[in-house]
Amino acid sequence: MIKSIPSPFYTPAASGMLCVIVDAVFDPDLQNQVDQASGYGIERCVPLFDATPYAGLQAAGPFALLCPTPGALMAYTSRLLERANAGCVAYLKNEQTFDIALEHWRSLLTISTDNTSAQLMRFFDPRWLEPLFNSLDETQLSQFMGPLTDMAWRHLANPRPDPQGVIQQPGWLHLSVERLAQMEAHRLKLLAGRLALDYEPVLAMPEPVDFVYRQLLAARQAGYLQLCEQERWLRLALRQGDGFWSSAPITELLARDDLGLGDKLIELERL
Repeated sequence: MIKSIPSPFYTPAASGMLCVIVDAVFDPDLQNQVDQASGYGIERCVPLFDATPYAGLQAAGPFALLCPTPGALMAYTSRLLERANAGCVAYLKNEQTFDIALEHWRSLLTISTDNTSAQLMRFFDPRWLEPLFNSLDETQLSQFMGPLTDMAWRHLANPRPDPQGVIQQPGWLHLSVERLAQMEAHRLKLLAGRLALDYEPVLAMPEPVDFVYRQLLAARQAGYLQLCEQERWLRLALRQGDGFWSSAPITELLARDDLGLGDKLIELERL
């Protein structure tokens, strides 16, 4: 079950030992922050890509931090996770479970898909963590949680009182085309909710989130996969109306082969 919580730091989502997986790609100064905080409440700091096929990427990779007591590092990671999709929080029964959790997290770094037998997944990224959770059945969710009692990211948590001690082999999680489509649909719904809040002053329709979701879905179907492109498409819909892409002359413009996707957006914005 996924529920809203005020914060995984200031209002703990669960009892037990708090850990943080934080991604250095969001802050080049992460290693310095960790070094400065050492000895002030932090018990362990482990580069998560070490001892995996992705060790060469650790300079911009995740660290697993065991934070048994509040301190400078917990305050830093709290601020980082609140302003960026930089990682997630996990809870363990006790400190002795941390090594098992490390092995488990490293097993989640590699997934398989219908097109490849081994692919890196930054499972700790909140933009994909919640869509993934919503696509798993009970058995898969239990395997994904492993030795963790709970997980939280931004203001969401997944309570689970009965941790599993069995560590799966890397690549055990298979993301089929159908599951990836399901995850993408959920991701778009989350994005629609966020953009509906951002654009609330100009969304006068009865179901603003549904309106935004339709625009994001249409933008994706037109080939626009980047957030900045999808937001420009949303602004077009606010100016030209829901379903603007299905009427002439816009249908003819979108069908042109002599224009790239970026040029088509520019032309749409000129209409």
